[in-house]
Amino acid sequence: MHWLYRYIECKNRGMSKFVMAGMPAPGHVNPSLPLVRELVTRGVAVAYYTTEQFRPAVERAGAEFHAYPDGVLTSQDIAEATRSGSTLRVVARLLRATGVLVPFLVDELRHTPPDAVGFDSNAIWGYMAAASLDLPKVSFMTTMMVGAGDMKVLTAREWVHTARAMLPDLPAAVRARREVVRRLGKETYPPSPTLPMRGDVTIFPIPRALQAPNPLVDERCHFVGPAFTDRGDDLDPELAAHTGGPEPVVLVSLGTLHGGTADFFRTCFQVLADLPVRAVVVTGHHAGDPGPAPANVLVRESVPQPELLRHAAVFVTHGGMNSVMEGLNCGVPLVVVPQQVEQLLIGRAVADRGAGFVLRHNLSHRAVPAAELRTAVTDALHDPAVRTAARALGDELTAGGGAAAAADVVLDVLRSRRVAAAGGGGEHGEDDSAERRNRRAPRSDR
Repeated sequence: MHWLYRYIECKNRGMSKFVMAGMPAPGHVNPSLPLVRELVTRGVAVAYYTTEQFRPAVERAGAEFHAYPDGVLTSQDIAEATRSGSTLRVVARLLRATGVLVPFLVDELRHTPPDAVGFDSNAIWGYMAAASLDLPKVSFMTTMMVGAGDMKVLTAREWVHTARAMLPDLPAAVRARREVVRRLGKETYPPSPTLPMRGDVTIFPIPRALQAPNPLVDERCHFVGPAFTDRGDDLDPELAAHTGGPEPVVLVSLGTLHGGTADFFRTCFQVLADLPVRAVVVTGHHAGDPGPAPANVLVRESVPQPELLRHAAVFVTHGGMNSVMEGLNCGVPLVVVPQQVEQLLIGRAVADRGAGFVLRHNLSHRAVPAAELRTAVTDALHDPAVRTAARALGDELTAGGGAAAAADVVLDVLRSRRVAAAGGGGEHGEDDSAERRNRRAPRSDR
């Protein structure tokens, strides 16, 4: 009911309405918030659907927060499926949530439809709800578009490991897709390839330079680059003291989902102990005990990564898109240790520009050799060409216009929708459009 009152208020004031269906994971919600903030600044009423975990961040961005039903999908669900190494396990989990979230969103929006629906490129429920209500679709893709051709970069050994991880989850993924189509209708299901999904327009908060050639990338795809905001996370006294000396700083972090293993961090200790550096090794919450660290290494479960990167000379990272862009934004050379195929592709894009190195051993369940890690870190530290390339690539990150350019894309969609409605809704007419929305929308009691 609160959304209905808000809708009436916005309509009376002539404001556009935009709904965002988020993927409840930090690496998906956080990159979308600069766009939300920019839209609100420009007078758009934004309603953001995600889980309670993200209420404070959504409300700080100026959007009206709406919660998904409890227990349907959480960031922990996504993290556990991702850590399994099976893409199909993630897909099956998202499809099970889709069966609940599509009727939920349609019931929420049916009588007070927004001017357009935005959705994370993995939030199948957002696409299907928009299609059910015949509303414009804006996809928000937090990483590069990965196509079947990109899988050719895998070695035979990496293929075997990837297939071995995914095959047990294939029946569950097929069943989940079949059930979604049976209950909600094939006509609203995203076209192949389903994930990641494109919309009528697709916004990439990444630079075009990191996108490999892909036939699915067309004029409807807008590479705007990231929007970096100051989170106000200062280094605590221990971190500040450790990184404030004359030695160069090396940051090691394999992200919040995979985190790395105790064996990998022991290898890092061995390598870093021999180098004239100060290092910070971020183990996350799942690595286990890597044992005692050398004197020049500070171990933490988490750190304020963007702030720490301002002091870093080298960043050893898993190659997640957010981490890569945070590192390049500070002009820091990267040593990428990918944990999944997408991260390998990102790392190769960085290495092809001369801004870092890739150690791909983990993709085939092999340990990263200490000698190769030492060589990569040493070269990143001492080769001026690598640092120059990292700074040059960093300078390109915001060339696409960031959140302002993304808002321009959304506003064009909203403007077109409102013009069509004012003119009678196109060839169908506004009343006919409403009738088609109600006819196509799934009922929550189906």
